[in-house]
Amino acid sequence: MRKASGTRDVVTAHFRLHKPCGNCPFRNTGALELEPGRLQGIIDLLITNDHSTFQCHVTVHGKSGGEWDDDGNYEASGQEAMCAGAMIYLEKLGRPTVAMRLGQLWGKYRPETLLAHHASVIDPEPASASNPTEPKRLCHATAR
Repeated sequence: MRKASGTRDVVTAHFRLHKPCGNCPFRNTGALELEPGRLQGIIDLLITNDHSTFQCHVTVHGKSGGEWDDDGNYEASGQEAMCAGAMIYLEKLGRPTVAMRLGQLWGKYRPETLLAHHASVIDPEPASASNPTEPKRLCHATAR
């Protein structure tokens, strides 16, 4: 079992990322290739269960990440952080998670720290009856 190192503020640590990783799945360009439907599944979970979170893949799979057992279960290390791309996407959609809202209330999460990177993250599609959360990938030339 891995233990989190130090006695740091876990809420601040959860929101420490302010820029999407180079291959963040929420990026307009250069995004990590996921299985078909996986990104939409992540988005749907974040929107339908605003008590959930999506950890940055670099903090999960990096040196300080947790451990996976043979059954595919993950034991967190305490070094994980919420994906900046997911936070930006949710802010664009106007649907921050409960943790994001509480973090802001407590002064541990500041959405304005993400503003410089909004253009690098996919834009939500306008809500439709058939698919209320379909993400839209913009080509680099049209990103604002």
